[in-house]
Amino acid sequence: MAEPLVLAFLDVDHLKDVNDSLGHAAGDRLLVAVTTALRANLRPHDLIIRYGGDEFVCAISGITQDEVATRLTLVNELLVDSHEHGSMSFGLAEHEPSDSPERLIARADAALYTGRGRRRASGS
Repeated sequence: MAEPLVLAFLDVDHLKDVNDSLGHAAGDRLLVAVTTALRANLRPHDLIIRYGGDEFVCAISGITQDEVATRLTLVNELLVDSHEHGSMSFGLAEHEPSDSPERLIARADAALYTGRGRRRASGS
């Protein structure tokens, strides 16, 4: 059996609002806090990429999607408790043998939006 590979799409919640209300330096501090929390909860060989203004992509191998979700939930808790009081949404997709790179990316992206909807509905 092949080693699991999980693709995570992350979105820093309300980064534009932080930039608009507190200034870009505050937004930059929040992005640094996200990166620091990711590095603390992922492993040195896991790939962390800033994908856009408020988005990150992580490629995580050797652990299951549930384990990745647990780690990213801890990252979010660190952000909420940090001086920056940030949060993030994330979506995960575990590579399947039939996946093309495009399909894996599309599934992770779709999971981000599905997860964000559940978070909002649950009040977080």
